[in-house]
Amino acid sequence: MTALLLVTRELDVQPGEWLLQTAAGSTVGRLVIQLSRHLGIRTINVVRRRDAVEEIKALGGDEVICTQDEDLLQRVAEIAGTAGVRKAIDCVAGDVGAQVSQALAPGGEVVVYGALSTHRQTDPAALTIPLQARSVIYETKAVRGFWLNRWFGTASPEDALRALSQVRGLVVDGVLRIPQGQPFPLERFIEAISLAETPAHGTKPLFVFEDGRGEDDR
Repeated sequence: MTALLLVTRELDVQPGEWLLQTAAGSTVGRLVIQLSRHLGIRTINVVRRRDAVEEIKALGGDEVICTQDEDLLQRVAEIAGTAGVRKAIDCVAGDVGAQVSQALAPGGEVVVYGALSTHRQTDPAALTIPLQARSVIYETKAVRGFWLNRWFGTASPEDALRALSQVRGLVVDGVLRIPQGQPFPLERFIEAISLAETPAHGTKPLFVFEDGRGEDDR
């Protein structure tokens, strides 16, 4: 739902346009790539590890920028040319989110839907997106947030059902492929949390709850 709404509703990205996204290797990032490829949208995908580049390209990402050894602003300029990128989504925030804002063309907009850079952070400076005022004012760039729970709280029942039906259709048709999770019984919660905290764990832990009742009690 987040991937669909960001691309088609929040930013209304059109076929042939560039879409810049951070955390391209995340679950939402991978779905954005799949959806964009289906809709004819070109993606510039930001990752932080060099070993993730080929994987993102194989998934269908048009261009990949690795912040481990590449300059984000320079690479976006090289890829998008003088026209620049007018639409972006960010799941990192912090300095990377600020660089995404700087990389936008005049009049561009970035929607922030996550803040991975703030994970386990307590320093107030690490919990902000340092924006350049001149860029926001004179180039009229926009930075705004998105949270799926809030969207569900404000959307009409008809609109929510329509979006859910669209997602279901994309999954049934094989356009969107959702990675399978790794099941854990609740008593193995320490192991599940350890997996979730491991960098590049590749799959999400899913708790499996058993009610303990027999067939005759159901």
